[in-house]
Amino acid sequence: MAILHIDGDGFFASCEISLNPKLKGKPVVTGQERGIATAMSPEAKALGIHRGMPIFEIKKLFPTAVIVNSNYHTYGMFATRMYDIVRRFTERVEEYSIDECFAILEDKDREHTARLIKTTLGRELGMTFSVGVAPTKVLAKVASKWNKPDGFTILDNSSIHDFLKNLAVGKVWGIGPQTSHHLHSLGVVTALDFIERPERWIRENLSSPMLETWYELKGTPVYKVHESDDIQKSIQKTRTFPHTSEKKIILSELSHNVEGACIHARRDKLETKRIYYFLKTQEFRYKRCEIPLDVPTNDPMTILSLVQSTFDTLYKSGVEYRATGVTLSELRPTSLNQTDLFGEVVKNLKLKKIFDVVDKIDRKFGTGTVSLASSLTSVGRRHLHPTRRLNLPFMGEVV
Repeated sequence: MAILHIDGDGFFASCEISLNPKLKGKPVVTGQERGIATAMSPEAKALGIHRGMPIFEIKKLFPTAVIVNSNYHTYGMFATRMYDIVRRFTERVEEYSIDECFAILEDKDREHTARLIKTTLGRELGMTFSVGVAPTKVLAKVASKWNKPDGFTILDNSSIHDFLKNLAVGKVWGIGPQTSHHLHSLGVVTALDFIERPERWIRENLSSPMLETWYELKGTPVYKVHESDDIQKSIQKTRTFPHTSEKKIILSELSHNVEGACIHARRDKLETKRIYYFLKTQEFRYKRCEIPLDVPTNDPMTILSLVQSTFDTLYKSGVEYRATGVTLSELRPTSLNQTDLFGEVVKNLKLKKIFDVVDKIDRKFGTGTVSLASSLTSVGRRHLHPTRRLNLPFMGEVV
């Protein structure tokens, strides 16, 4: 068994080029509506344009750049298509974010399957993807980043050491700038330096998550691929927003994610037994939390209260964040509800009546007509940054 990581190259910009082939070969930049670059084509990167660069500066220094508004609804449709293609080859897929996913490959010819997935994605979506195959999630993630764009890197236990000796410790997934600086001060410069330190040293000098990263880099799996048997076993909602460190705004974005996911679940008469949510920093680093539920629900207030109770374990004051996401997993039909000892199911049934009315109003006047108060900050900010709407055509084979 091996873990595959797929990462869309300059995903937002690539979606724009796929929709408008006239942009192919041009320095395309998304993020006009936010005032900063969010994704770039290879040609834009070659000019020196980077993520987070102010749009006004790009226009001044690089007048040939084609700058467009972002359309996250369209990008989400491309992402869904990406997940569907990967599931043709393996059902064991984790929809990690809008431009990347993990999958488990069980067949013996893993390299052939991984290359076939990569080729199929490129042919049908009209863009390039970078792929990493390795024994663990962390190794697969760093492998996919190694030869971007359009890269393919496969690691096995015999090649891990040679790979890690050329990998800066700060490039490891989960090791942020502060931890990297701390490791440098302790003489740890490469990922190989890191795994060659004894376990006791890791425990004494670093936080507990770094021990998990240490195991993963050594080829010992710690992080599971959160797979689903089919696409209806999970519902994911993500949002990208102008970067901010303000806690209230980030929680409001999460609240909007939760509401959207629950609307989807109620529409399909499903409830969740386990939720995941993540925060994505301006430096594109992820923090993730998993919450099991005693009683299944599709009530956004119940889920949001759990998110709020664990939020401070992920959020750090002063850090700039740019995206949030929520996944409802272990879904089951609402008809499977049974009476519980503490009356939670009865309480959920009462809330169901309330949200039945909310859903009727939304169907008549539009989704989001009735919203949780905790989502209003998010909705208000989104109105200040309108995006254009595109009709996504059929994405068959691209020739």
